[in-house]
Amino acid sequence: MALIKKQVHILIVEDDNDISGLLCNMMKKSGYVPQPAFSGTEAILYVEKKKWDMVLLDLMLPGMNGEEVLRKIREHHLVPVLIISAKGEQQTKINGLRAGADDFITKPFDIEEVMARIDAHLRRSSTMKRIEEKNQLTYRGITVDT
Repeated sequence: MALIKKQVHILIVEDDNDISGLLCNMMKKSGYVPQPAFSGTEAILYVEKKKWDMVLLDLMLPGMNGEEVLRKIREHHLVPVLIISAKGEQQTKINGLRAGADDFITKPFDIEEVMARIDAHLRRSSTMKRIEEKNQLTYRGITVDT
């Protein structure tokens, strides 16, 4: 019996085509499935349609800014969110982390550091999911958290 590896889906919310393309290419090379979104409004549409394993989020976006997108994500989802922004002021970073982001990287960024942080967040996230699943019993569509 062959093991089926779960695909990891990452939403990349970035309005700059070059940066979005770079991040998407790196995700593909690492075996992840990237989905670009070029505005905050588009990002929210994707978040409402699908369960994501991670979100990479720029703050300066057309439509709805990154802070608003983060707030909307946190209303219903615990997905890891990594902010990647040109806004590098200390208070912006603090505000983003306190608003619910899991990490913050300033532009310009080192792609290897971004990939290492993504891998670390996904590793921690999958470990937490496995722990949660061990504490749950499911029978005929009913799940009980032991």
